[in-house]
Amino acid sequence: MDKKYKLLVVCGTGMGSSIMLKVQVERTVRANNLPYEVSSDLVSSAKGSVCDVFVAMADLVPILKPLGKPVVGIMNIVNRTEILAGLQEALKVLNQK
Repeated sequence: MDKKYKLLVVCGTGMGSSIMLKVQVERTVRANNLPYEVSSDLVSSAKGSVCDVFVAMADLVPILKPLGKPVVGIMNIVNRTEILAGLQEALKVLNQK
């Protein structure tokens, strides 16, 4: 079985935009058969996460970067091309480890 990476969609407050981002990430993962298991949580819980990669809106990237895992920062929550590019780039980083 191919390796599945744990992807955590992180948001600041748990409001509607985080749900939209998680749905878009899940759709992108499914449509492109990417090896990610998607879950979500608040940024305040990210430090203790056992995930392999974070996905968040771009404003949260500076908070997540110091945690030492790949971070995909998204500018446009409905742009699946942008999401796909970020997820593919994270895969390159993960596969180099």
